[in-house]
Amino acid sequence: MNLKLSSRDVALMAVFAALSVIVVKVVPGIPIIGLSNASIKFDAALAPIYGMILGPYLGFLAGLVGGLIVADQPFSVLTSLATAISAFVAGFLVQRVHASEEKRIHGWMIASAVVGLLIIGWYATLVGRLFPFYPILHLAGLFIILVGRGKIAKAFEKEGESGGSWQPKPYVLLFGILVFVLGYIFSKLHLVQVEILSYFSLPLYLAGGVAIVYGLLGSRIREKFVLAIALASYCSVIADHMVGNLMFIQFAEPFWGMSTEIVLIAFREAAPVSVVERLLFTTIATIVGVGLISSIRRAGLYLKKE
Repeated sequence: MNLKLSSRDVALMAVFAALSVIVVKVVPGIPIIGLSNASIKFDAALAPIYGMILGPYLGFLAGLVGGLIVADQPFSVLTSLATAISAFVAGFLVQRVHASEEKRIHGWMIASAVVGLLIIGWYATLVGRLFPFYPILHLAGLFIILVGRGKIAKAFEKEGESGGSWQPKPYVLLFGILVFVLGYIFSKLHLVQVEILSYFSLPLYLAGGVAIVYGLLGSRIREKFVLAIALASYCSVIADHMVGNLMFIQFAEPFWGMSTEIVLIAFREAAPVSVVERLLFTTIATIVGVGLISSIRRAGLYLKKE
């Protein structure tokens, strides 16, 4: 690996690490089922953006440093690696070719290897073998990488204003409104004892909001660019999730005295919440990423790494 750091590289890495600290300190996290005073922080939604802007290595360092700064217990120190891996995966997914010494390899290959190894890690544990259907989200992410391959990076690189006059997209605007209304309906389903669907209300609100914004902005946003960010964000977010899962399985007993049976129950209870949580983080990463990456590129601060 030939990684030359400039003052701009270091400055941007420090800025994003500081952003993680601010988000963790200010924004309340999502409580972890079975653990008191523990929560999943929203810096997990920003880590993919670090990788897409800084590249896989600097993004990894930004996520790791930011996590270590705010770590207030041993488990938090360990899970700092989760956001770092998330940035690492996203960075490679939007990189068509990675050059290391005299070797060149497609970025999606490295990203798929990381996600694939994490899935194997799940089935290598007793909890994983007892709950074999849990990694559905992660298998879907691996499928996205293997199908999308270099197309994700190609779409990401071609971002830019499409030119022409401003023209809204009414069909997208209507779709966003319908999704927003669906989110409202789902939020009320706990009244008819379909509580699990109510968890999807917030992601639907966010997805509807994205569609409404895109419908209003019209041709000034490239669909493929938005899709590339969304797919890269999803794959990196589920990588973050699996790292956290494996850490929890390995250290649940020494840290909290939890047996394998209790850990398995915790995963079964948390499964529906995990789906909503990861979709929520993906949506936030997409919304923030589209605006931030476009702005940074226009300002000439984007770090293109090969």
